[in-house]
Amino acid sequence: MAFIPYSKFPVIIAIACTLSPQPVMAAASHWEVTDGGRLRIVTEPWQTGMATLRGALQVELEPGWKTYWREPGSAGIPPQVTVAGDAARVAIHFPVPNWVDDDYGSWAGYKHPVTLPLTFTLSSNGSLHDIAADVFLGICKDICVPVSAHFEVPLTASAGSNLQTMQVDAAFAALPGGNSASLSIGTPSWTDDGRLQISLVHTGGDGKAELFLSAGAEHQFRKPVAVSDDGTTTVFRADPLFEPGKNGDVELIVAARRGDDTAETAVPMPAP
Repeated sequence: MAFIPYSKFPVIIAIACTLSPQPVMAAASHWEVTDGGRLRIVTEPWQTGMATLRGALQVELEPGWKTYWREPGSAGIPPQVTVAGDAARVAIHFPVPNWVDDDYGSWAGYKHPVTLPLTFTLSSNGSLHDIAADVFLGICKDICVPVSAHFEVPLTASAGSNLQTMQVDAAFAALPGGNSASLSIGTPSWTDDGRLQISLVHTGGDGKAELFLSAGAEHQFRKPVAVSDDGTTTVFRADPLFEPGKNGDVELIVAARRGDDTAETAVPMPAP
């Protein structure tokens, strides 16, 4: 369809815009194809005056391939995103993972395609054009492949589709909430022999209870092991890979899964 120059028909154009406003579309980068899958960044529609913008890193994995959670274990690569352009910083959010057991040990990650929600804090320079983002993560099958990609996400162009907005909404909706009536994470404590102990209370539903811990690269734990389960409460213990009494307080993130129920909480953990 040919477009009529605005300079020739200003009144007609003004009326048309009033009666049939153009939809505000979401934005998307290109797909970066790599061994084991492909990835890209999408965002919700940008509008003037926004201080933050929701987006998502879509990681489409081929069958048999996996990628890491925020705590990748001693040898893994956690997803990382750095920004430039009109974004000052970005926060990555994580759905609850699964445990992956392979020849190299146990690590927390995703065995199927996953979408990681992103929150961009925008610069206040008054002339927004795009978000430039560099992504670094690992995708694994028999071996792990480090993936590095650069993305440009236009903010002012009417690119993408409303489907991408729904994808961002769905990604944020899939994030774990806090404790609920069906799944509740207890207060962690140190045992006398220096292990971390956490109770998980679950009612209704079915499935194996799983627990995941993240406290930064200097405060890693082995995979939590269930030491008791009476049907409604599972008690886990995890061995630290550091000396709890010497490393100070720990900012601990605890995530849990049982069937379709998930929960996550952040707990400041004093040294024993």
